[in-house]
This record gives sequence, structure tokens and C-alpha cells, in this order.
Amino acid sequence: MARRIAYIGPPVLTLEDVARQCRIEPQDLERALIEGVIIPGVTTQAESKTGAAIRPAEYVDEWPESYGSGHTLDVGQAFEVVEVRRVLLDGSTEPITEPTRLQREQLQSYLHFPRGRPPGVLQVRYKAGVDLEANPGVRLWLLMHAATAHEYRETMVAGTILAQLPGSFLDSMLDSITVPPRF
Repeated sequence: MARRIAYIGPPVLTLEDVARQCRIEPQDLERALIEGVIIPGVTTQAESKTGAAIRPAEYVDEWPESYGSGHTLDVGQAFEVVEVRRVLLDGSTEPITEPTRLQREQLQSYLHFPRGRPPGVLQVRYKAGVDLEANPGVRLWLLMHAATAHEYRETMVAGTILAQLPGSFLDSMLDSITVPPRF
């Protein structure tokens, strides 16, 4: 399982994006709620649902020796390998100088070692994040969920019946980046 090291880019939505989707003036929104709760919340929800990086971030995967050249990276939408390191017996690491090639597919990315996979347990550090221009449905999914989260900020709404859009309709907007199950 990959571990996120740090986000490397700005959030994928802005206060203005959410205001436009909610049909509210930006100055009428509570900035801390939108930027500190709603945008990170829907981003995390999409990442959890798809297995893909939504907001650009740096990740590290630990590859046991059984992972050969051409194995998938754990997080979808990887676009750059930063470095590969070998884990030594004492837990320290050393850099690997073998060339790598990242094969980017629609849902997953595969790391190849053209001259053969180096022996040992490897740590693969890479960058990943969805291209929202190439996947406009993902942006729409984020905006729709952000607007819903803003409208229904509490866990219960007294006296109101909420009818959710069919999950298959909403979630189909994430299909273009959803990583397939791996077992």
C-alpha cells in the first residue's frame, strides 16, 4: 500500500468553483468550511473510491522482491518516478541507479526496469495526480459532492427527506480513473 508523503500542488477545487456550483456568491461562503473541510473531504472521498491520486502528491511504495519489472504502482494517475531506493537489512536505504520507464495507462501506471529489476526490497517514490482537463467527469463529481456537502453540512436534516442521485450515475464520472481491484 502506497503512503502519501506530501501534497505537491494546490487543491483541485477553489472556493470560487464551489460557490459557482452552489450558485452562491463567494463572499457569502464560509472560507474555512469550504477550504478546510469540504474541498479536502470530497477530494479524499474521490481518492478512496477510485484508488487514484486526485490532488497532485508524492507517494512511496515498498516493493517486495516478488514484484517484478512492469508491476503496477499502488496509486493510479502516477506521472513521474522521483527515485528508487533499495532497503538494506538494517532498514536504511541506498539509491538505485538503474534506469526506469513509467508506462502510463488510463487507470494505472507500471514501472519497468529495462535492464532488469534490481534485487531486494525497493522503495519507489513517485508523483501522481489526475489531469482534470483530460477527465472532466472527475471535476464534475467533485463539484457535485462539494455542493451537496455544503448544502447538507450536518449529518441529519430535520424534517427533510433527502433523495440521493443514483450512485451508479454519480460514480460513473470516476470510472475513467478508478483503479481495478487487485485480488
